[in-house]
Amino acid sequence: MADFIKVEPGSVGDEMPTKTFRLTHQLVDHPLFKLERLAKLAAQLPADQVEFNGPVQPNQDPALTPKNGLSAEETVRRIEECQSWMVIKNCETDPEYKALLDACLDQVAEQTDEVMGGAKKRQAFIFVTSPNNVTPLHMDPEYNFLMQIRGTKRMTLFNHKDKKIVSEEQLELYPGKHRNLPYRDELEAAGTQQHLEPGDSIFVPLFDPHWVQNGPDVSVSFSITWHTDYSLRMVKLSYVNAGLRRLGLPQASVGVHPALDTIKVAAYDVARFGYDIVKHVLGGRKKAVELVFGKNAAAIS
Repeated sequence: MADFIKVEPGSVGDEMPTKTFRLTHQLVDHPLFKLERLAKLAAQLPADQVEFNGPVQPNQDPALTPKNGLSAEETVRRIEECQSWMVIKNCETDPEYKALLDACLDQVAEQTDEVMGGAKKRQAFIFVTSPNNVTPLHMDPEYNFLMQIRGTKRMTLFNHKDKKIVSEEQLELYPGKHRNLPYRDELEAAGTQQHLEPGDSIFVPLFDPHWVQNGPDVSVSFSITWHTDYSLRMVKLSYVNAGLRRLGLPQASVGVHPALDTIKVAAYDVARFGYDIVKHVLGGRKKAVELVFGKNAAAIS
């Protein structure tokens, strides 16, 4: 098997998987990332697996995100001039991309088992971005290797534990919440800037906010994500804390009351089991979210 991805020697410290580190990859000329192939993929996938918009800013208000007036396929084909950003979600539903996702994660596991810890819930995303466009400040509730395939970009990452950057409440998850986070120019000094060229890759830690400035050319990036038992526990606690906080009940930070955290995780598992039954009966996630959390949640999530 080809060596698709490699950890840069000396880049991984004792802080992993809580601190970013660098990797390299050999996917620059891979046929799965040619624009023609991506246009066909975007056209074939269900609409809810392809998100795209016009030009935005680091502090973009989700309610004011502009459309570009094109179809998903047209957006890829005209990405050089249409001033757009696109993400193709869960492309592991295509067998070719699924095989590549697994190969990359398995190869990193061979080099550093500590950061993988048993990669579960593996997913893959492809970002296609026009020259000089921006991905607003946001966080992702999973571990992530971002691989730069084409073009250049600068990513600014922040420590999610720094409450001057973002509060616990802002990081918490609930159905219908948009991923964007509030951004101010003065935050930049507290971030870690990473410049990515084709062949570069970077590890993005769980919950760490980040925003991206694309370079002067079209950018294509491959993002492979996964969970461990620890990250799944943290996500469950985030949902429960958000729900309780929205009921007017203040919540302590995760880890302050370990026994209570365990009860919260158990409560989440019970509620999730019921939600999955509703989803099965109604025939889909969107209908289940709409029934349980309202139409606005279904539209945004």
